[in-house]
Amino acid sequence: MSEVDTLTPEQRAWLARDEERWRRAHEIARGELDVDAAGVYRVLRNLEKTPSQRLRAALQHGRLFGLHRR
Repeated sequence: MSEVDTLTPEQRAWLARDEERWRRAHEIARGELDVDAAGVYRVLRNLEKTPSQRLRAALQHGRLFGLHRR
């Protein structure tokens, strides 16, 4: 039994969507000299989030890296 066999249906569905997201990111980045697939992948993931989810993540990221210090 592989590790994938132990996943719930929801986890398998997320994994399938994520694989498709990576495939799409590589397609978009192919042929673009200054674009990497990982950056495109992150953008595709963020496009699936609501504006409030994106804002919350950006603020957490800023706090983590000390970007919002007074």
